[in-house]
Amino acid sequence: MHRLAVAASTCCLAAFALAPQARAQSGTDVLTVRLPAVCAGAAGGSALASRCAAIAASPDPNATHIAADHNDLEEIPGAGRGDARDQWPSREEVDTLLTPKIALFASVDHARSFRSSDVIEAAFDASATTVTVGIDWHPGKRWQLGLTVNHANEDQQFRGSLGRTDAHATGVIAVASFDANDHVSLNGYLGRSQGSQDILRVVSFVDGSAPVGETASPDLHRTLGGVAVDTNFSHGALEWRGSVGFDAARTTIDGYAESGGSGFDLIVPERSIGTQRGRIDVALARTFSHTWGVWQPELRVGLVHEFGNDARTVGVRFVQDTGGTVVAFDTGAPDRDWGQATFSSTFTLPHGHSGFFTFGREFGHSTSTGMTLAVGWRIEL
Repeated sequence: MHRLAVAASTCCLAAFALAPQARAQSGTDVLTVRLPAVCAGAAGGSALASRCAAIAASPDPNATHIAADHNDLEEIPGAGRGDARDQWPSREEVDTLLTPKIALFASVDHARSFRSSDVIEAAFDASATTVTVGIDWHPGKRWQLGLTVNHANEDQQFRGSLGRTDAHATGVIAVASFDANDHVSLNGYLGRSQGSQDILRVVSFVDGSAPVGETASPDLHRTLGGVAVDTNFSHGALEWRGSVGFDAARTTIDGYAESGGSGFDLIVPERSIGTQRGRIDVALARTFSHTWGVWQPELRVGLVHEFGNDARTVGVRFVQDTGGTVVAFDTGAPDRDWGQATFSSTFTLPHGHSGFFTFGREFGHSTSTGMTLAVGWRIEL
């Protein structure tokens, strides 16, 4: 009879947690409601049962909410969002430095992003460094083909806790460009990368015990691609440029079970985050000729619209909960529109050498901002 009562209450609580009115709740709020069901299913003699007993014995009437808050479930959607950032920061190099010869090139991109806190997702500071090497080739009068290999290191540090993520991924991107005429070109790219993500979630307790770090290292992989129509019109040393494009990416993080022994070890299912972004931008460049070569600075501004990356429901369970109670909560909704501004500078030197640097910044986000610095070098063979 007792088991039937627990099962009935678990079903009712699950229905409440998954109901439409609960979809905007944070992980902390949902866990506050679900924690009694989790504790009812705790394996006898387990660390989870011990933690639940400490919560029940606490004189603080808010002990259940405090315990839920100390689990920092808001970091889980944030970890997925960090992995869904723009994945092709070196596109500017390929667009800017295409030449009718075989060439080798290398670049380094460093991106930083910052997210402020809200009730759904935890605030974090993030950075990513990507090293790219590649080759491109002009097989015909109007065609340019390229292939790059890149390795990215990405990390997030959550504010207000010791939680963090570190991701590493290696992949390839194929690039193609076709000059329809002297003013219009069609460009596209398609790539895939795979790697892993090291996750640290720090749990603290209502009885004042020392915090415990929960860790996991799930695999991740990404696919990305995009197409664009680029235009350019020269007037003396000035050149007006424009671009309309569509970029899509999907990042999948494998499911994982945390280890750490806090009693609040989580089982997190596989997650897939997809973005589909339309963009339109205009740029003004000027050519300066010198005895040492050619310098071409460019200022570009644009607008981005996110068609995908909708809010998703994440359902986690506790390893030592024999009842398998699901704690389901939502990620935050994405910004649909924001702006980008980029300054780049290309240097063309004698003997087939050229280089570039680019600095870009996003603006108009509701809770975050980001910036990118890229430098690269190219040698024509």
